Amino acid sequence: MKQLLTLICFLFTIQLCAQEKTKTPQWLGILTLTEKYKEEKNWSKADEAIVGEHFQRLVKLKAEGVVILAGRTQLETSDPGMMGLVIFYAKDEKEAQQFMQDDPAVKNKIMLAKVVSYAVAVNKCD
Repeated sequence: MKQLLTLICFLFTIQLCAQEKTKTPQWLGILTLTEKYKEEKNWSKADEAIVGEHFQRLVKLKAEGVVILAGRTQLETSDPGMMGLVIFYAKDEKEAQQFMQDDPAVKNKIMLAKVVSYAVAVNKCD
């Protein structure tokens, strides 16, 4: 019985690994504020509207299955640890870079974006 259970677990693991290889690669986008926007006094209503567009884009892309999750640290804008994170799917690094550069807050130089290859290992939503 123990051998049968071990065999079933082994086959299940192989199946999961095979499925994982066919999935679109995952990427981590790291967003930081440009120097100007680290001081709250420098924010205009127009800047806030652009960040609203940034948020709505992420919501839309989550609904389309491109964004896995997105969020930010809950620190003051002046804190060096302040950053936003986006985990998303893209077929390659070029597409991942373009995904981040197309963000309204990046286009309007409110945020800077960095992209690194990523793989979610544990996800409470699955």
